[in-house]
Amino acid sequence: KPGHAVELAADFARRFREEALIVACGGDGTAHEVANGVLGTPAAMTILPLGTGNDFARAALSSLDLATLLPRLQHAVIRPIDLLSVNGKICLNITSFGFDTRVQRLMMQINSRLHLLGRFAYPLAIVAGLLGNKRFQMRCQLEAGEPEIRSYILAALCNGRYYGGGFNPAPAARLDDGLLDLILVDPLPLHRILKLIPLYKKGRHLADPAVHHDQVQKGVLAALPGQMLLGNIDGELFTTDQLAFTVLPRAIRFAFY
Repeated sequence: KPGHAVELAADFARRFREEALIVACGGDGTAHEVANGVLGTPAAMTILPLGTGNDFARAALSSLDLATLLPRLQHAVIRPIDLLSVNGKICLNITSFGFDTRVQRLMMQINSRLHLLGRFAYPLAIVAGLLGNKRFQMRCQLEAGEPEIRSYILAALCNGRYYGGGFNPAPAARLDDGLLDLILVDPLPLHRILKLIPLYKKGRHLADPAVHHDQVQKGVLAALPGQMLLGNIDGELFTTDQLAFTVLPRAIRFAFY
């Protein structure tokens, strides 16, 4: 059931403590739950990528091929990684807003009806999402700076590097640097969006003048009066009027292999 992996991981971590290595056998949602269960314990976690997108595993593991990974697991190197706290909720990989959230919602709807599409559901959801609103606004305050109103088509607050089945919004992100990468993309006409998407997929978009990249430790993002922020935490959809975020340095132990 939803949240069951949190309970299982937390119970195993309490019983076996630093001797425990808990393997999330699934995708990003399973890894997210295991990370929440391990947090605050000396247990370690890792991932066996059996999900659809496996985006966090792309940044953390040496391969996504199971036959390659399984012999390497016994030689895993355990070291601490950061987490992201979003309004008190723990995010392992990426929290995103705006167009990304619309795409995520559409992808979930597509997957519920067309299960066999797998990783192709995300590109299809992007095409469908381009038919709607492509301009969002929020009040953004980073670190101790002054708040400013920012317009954007998409925004991603990244601990990891990948989401959406291999899209790479934050190619400079590191899991253990004590920093978060905030990517904001200005509202753009459709022809500019279509040119930017393949660069965004490959992590080659940061040089585009419409793309803004900040490395931060904390901040506050707020909706404008009468509006709500639409976002997702590791793929879990949410709405809020204000979002306080901070990095949690070296928060859990992770087995790299």
